[in-house]
Amino acid sequence: MAHQTDHELLAVFVKNSSESAFSALVARYVNLVYSTALRHTSNPHHAEEVTQAVFITLARKAGSLSSKVVLSGWLYQTARLTAANHRRDNQRRQQREQQAIMESALNVPADEPWKLIAPILDEAMNALGVTDRDAVLLRYFESKPLAEVGAALGLTEAAAEKRVSRALEKLRGVLARQGVALAGTAIAGAVSANAVQAAPAAVAASSTAAALTATTLTSTAIALTTLQKVAVTVAMAATIGGGIYAARQVSDAHKEVRKLQAQQGPMAETIRQLQSSLADTTNQLTGLIAENSALRSGKEEVLRLRGQIAAMRTQLASLKNRGMEATNAPVEALYVRTFKIEPRAFLEKADAALGHPANTTPTQITADYFDSEGISLNPPKSVYLNTSKATLTARATEPELAAIEKLIQESAPPPQIVIEARFIEIPRQGFVMPSALGGMKANKTTAVTGILGPSQFRDILKLLEQKEGFNTLAEARVLTASGRQCRMRTGDDGAPGRPDAPGATVDLIPSVSADGYTIKLKATVTAPEPLGGEVNMYDHQTLILSAAEKSKPERQLIVFLTATLVNPAGNFVHEDDQLPFAQTAAPPQN
Repeated sequence: MAHQTDHELLAVFVKNSSESAFSALVARYVNLVYSTALRHTSNPHHAEEVTQAVFITLARKAGSLSSKVVLSGWLYQTARLTAANHRRDNQRRQQREQQAIMESALNVPADEPWKLIAPILDEAMNALGVTDRDAVLLRYFESKPLAEVGAALGLTEAAAEKRVSRALEKLRGVLARQGVALAGTAIAGAVSANAVQAAPAAVAASSTAAALTATTLTSTAIALTTLQKVAVTVAMAATIGGGIYAARQVSDAHKEVRKLQAQQGPMAETIRQLQSSLADTTNQLTGLIAENSALRSGKEEVLRLRGQIAAMRTQLASLKNRGMEATNAPVEALYVRTFKIEPRAFLEKADAALGHPANTTPTQITADYFDSEGISLNPPKSVYLNTSKATLTARATEPELAAIEKLIQESAPPPQIVIEARFIEIPRQGFVMPSALGGMKANKTTAVTGILGPSQFRDILKLLEQKEGFNTLAEARVLTASGRQCRMRTGDDGAPGRPDAPGATVDLIPSVSADGYTIKLKATVTAPEPLGGEVNMYDHQTLILSAAEKSKPERQLIVFLTATLVNPAGNFVHEDDQLPFAQTAAPPQN
């Protein structure tokens, strides 16, 4: 089958449900699909799930694919869309979980969820299947890491994570049907913190001692019962056998009784010594159990969640206390801003500045770092670092927010920006373009005409191309960094010792704002007529510079400048569906 084409293999699979034909297609394209999924998800486990979903889709739609379809292109597009949906679902799930944690921490007393869960927890656990019940017990009752949960259930760590997540969701559903509607994270935190309580040391000691004592006394009772039977038998023999033998038998029986009674003394002493040794061992075991419990409480995940909740409770308590105090000092206006950050680089810099603190949450490290830089964010001011979304949200005064923005910019490498320039020329007669946006700055001219979203740019360019007399003068592309000046030339380089071919020169200074989406672009175009402007525009948007050419009064010169944020691999930082603004709107100008 190695020499058969893709559509020949598809035809064999559709006609005969041939497993070998479909396996050949999977072997042929699995690397392409998996690599595409991995680039979009950045997670090997998620990439495997996306890859499986793509080939399931291929099997389901094999009969409807046209022979003109290039299978590799179809698989690539399907993998990209499936990965985007998967990533969007994960982001929404993480957002819901984060919101639930925030709501639980701020709005619900610490012991309220447990008070609701405790009366019906065992009944709800009984409603779970055996495997789901074992997964919840191992993870949240015994606080075992996922690797140990997987080993106990015969699963991999990734499979154990999924099993625990599904079991927790089932438990949440059972509790909800009983009238206790809580988020899964709230249930997990309440059960982990309260479900298993340490028994008093005396209980363990007394229980063990009682069990061993009962066993020893049972053995003694058996011995005494046997002794009694011997005595009765001797008495009966003495009565039947006559007086001569009776005396001797009774004497022997009394000797046996005295012998057994003499043995009871050392046996009681042995029992006492065993009980004393058992008490010592029980105390040692209790100490080991307490030490093990302390070690379990230091697990990273529990520390992170409890640390965040403790910090929020402290801030809330401080807010309540300070809210009751009257003050004559002027109140500073507080504002909330969210900054895009590179969490790893930011935390490394903060960690180095603070001297490598141990067992501290990212949010607490951030607050301590700002405090060391003279930015105190005590309540009602606050800060929250979301490492999963790469955002930092701060509530502070305007000067403090500006100082925070400066620290963030210093800790992260400058963003990369791709700028594409397109120079066109059309007849001036009948030319109409959008009016300039209010507040824009012009450099020597008023040539700034407007800002277009991606769809608007494509539509306007299409209309211009259909206009009679349309002429593309040049196209250019450059990759630069935020805050760095760059230049593009549209003419060809001349031979050594010869001048360069005539063309336009574009000088650019793009700067990315702290929100991670707004780009301040200063552009100066040296062409047959100078053009220039300075505007704020969003990622993926296009700036228009337009002016009539003095040397050609009948012609209109138009320059399109499109700015796009990219990562070091050259991929878009934001897809169209990730941009938190209307593509047809421009950011505020200053």
